[in-house]
Amino acid sequence: MTVFDLLCFIAFIIVTLMLLCSISRSVKFYVKLGFYYVAIFTVTLVAIPFSACQPGDPGNLLYASWMVHHIISRIFGLKWEVKNKELLNSKEPCVLVCNHQSALDISGMMYIWPLFHPCVPVLKKELLFTGPFGIFCWLAGCIFVDRFNSEKARDTLNNKVKELKERRVKLWIFPEGTRNDSGTLLPFKKGAFHIATQAKIPIVPIVFSEYTDFYSIGKKIFDRGTITVTVLPWIKTEHLTSVDVPSLTEEVRSIMISSLKLSATEASEKKSNGSVVEEKSQ
Repeated sequence: MTVFDLLCFIAFIIVTLMLLCSISRSVKFYVKLGFYYVAIFTVTLVAIPFSACQPGDPGNLLYASWMVHHIISRIFGLKWEVKNKELLNSKEPCVLVCNHQSALDISGMMYIWPLFHPCVPVLKKELLFTGPFGIFCWLAGCIFVDRFNSEKARDTLNNKVKELKERRVKLWIFPEGTRNDSGTLLPFKKGAFHIATQAKIPIVPIVFSEYTDFYSIGKKIFDRGTITVTVLPWIKTEHLTSVDVPSLTEEVRSIMISSLKLSATEASEKKSNGSVVEEKSQ
């Protein structure tokens, strides 16, 4: 096959996909989602050589942050708006807990990452074996835990906490433990809250607004959209012990659910107001 033949074949594939996307919403969804994953993996592949110079350094995540923010979010039409970003200015170590809806969370994380760097994400151990993505995460010092063994996961985190606290590095954890796009929050796993109370460091809740208006696996839609990232007030833990973990967990979950509902209400009102303005202009 000549270079010309190869280019013609690629052009044929692209044109075919474009036609299918214009005909079927499901095809458009899967094609766009597939390209999103390819884009994320490409970013990590490009970042690996730079990160290899300083393996284990959380600063390596800034390479991915810049590329995801300036390239991927723009290509896929993802606009991020951050509320209360000043709450992330502190250099104090803390545990950031965030709701987890889909793979789009990666773009949101990378968008706000420079605001609270240095930080280390806690990821499920399966991601370590996902090719360039897993390699890059390892080079960036990410912590991999077994989500099916809470005791082992807690031990892994406890072994890292002292080191991270001394280096004044923050932790990013998805307390739901898995993706959830139900519009509310799953019960929280308690690992993040045990860490915070044992290390006497604050909890910082972060809430991504719902994606359902523009991204839904069930409805097979993936369009452009605006996401509100709300940073909630820090919750101090100096006075708490392991006995307080269950109540702390529920308190944080309740606060985050309220914020998620408020974001949904505000988005609905904004959409309604926009419709009214459009009707008046017509």
